Amino acid sequence: MIVKDNWQLLTYPETTKLNDAATQLHHAAQFVAMFGNSLLPKAADDSQSNMGWLPELKALAGHEVNLNRRIRMALLYETLELQLINENEESLGVFPLSGQTKATAISFVRTQARSFGKKEDDIQPITHFSLPEHDLDKGAPFMMSDPAQFQELARYRNNAQLVLTEIANGYEYASAVATWPHHFDTGSAITVKFDDQSNPTKTVGIGLAPADGIAGEFYFYVNHWQKDGKADYSTLPSLPAGAEWHTGDWNGAILKMSEVLKKSTVEEQVEFVSAFLRSAVEASFGILEKEAVKALG
Repeated sequence: MIVKDNWQLLTYPETTKLNDAATQLHHAAQFVAMFGNSLLPKAADDSQSNMGWLPELKALAGHEVNLNRRIRMALLYETLELQLINENEESLGVFPLSGQTKATAISFVRTQARSFGKKEDDIQPITHFSLPEHDLDKGAPFMMSDPAQFQELARYRNNAQLVLTEIANGYEYASAVATWPHHFDTGSAITVKFDDQSNPTKTVGIGLAPADGIAGEFYFYVNHWQKDGKADYSTLPSLPAGAEWHTGDWNGAILKMSEVLKKSTVEEQVEFVSAFLRSAVEASFGILEKEAVKALG
């Protein structure tokens, strides 16, 4: 009931037209990620740089940093602005991004850190991955040309956080749902099997991803990974109508947002997405188990 009660109806029909706004948000989210990445201890899974969704602010926010008080950087979707917020999600500093460049944005982040006793050089861009080159990298300003697109993308993140958390909570060894600065997907990894050193050897991933080489629009996904062996994809379990399997460089099931938009009510959208995720997770467990049985045989 939590998902259905808090799901926000998706209504923007031309899903591919959201890609430019999503790209701007992806670049803007790097300033949130760099704040945590620069000021928090490095985690083995790089999670010091990931983000969570704050539904009241409609924002992606990094992890809290304790600099005499608990603070974190956030990216508010509907206003396209960076905010430094406290533990109560109250604003301590605001920087509207529309009309501003990456250079002025990083200056804001560094100024906020300096006001809490850090040096400007303590805040550095993340360098172990890079985003595809964009005009923003050449000095072009962020622009909110259509607020409705940013509002819809906020609904995407809100709904993904809800439904993915519900699925992940059903498994003992599922990571917390988070948004990652590299691919900009919101997801969780469910560990299916560990080795003797407690390292995952089989996992199932669930998430929401932006347009990429797999699909030209946002899509929900379920994929699977195994350290050893190779799965047999000659026969694949059926999925709900509208979902599809992908095999090759990336193996998994996807449900495009344009398919979700064919459902016109909150109840229909929730049931459709939930049914896809549950069936694809079950199918992925079966694929991994089939491979294990095959290896034993």
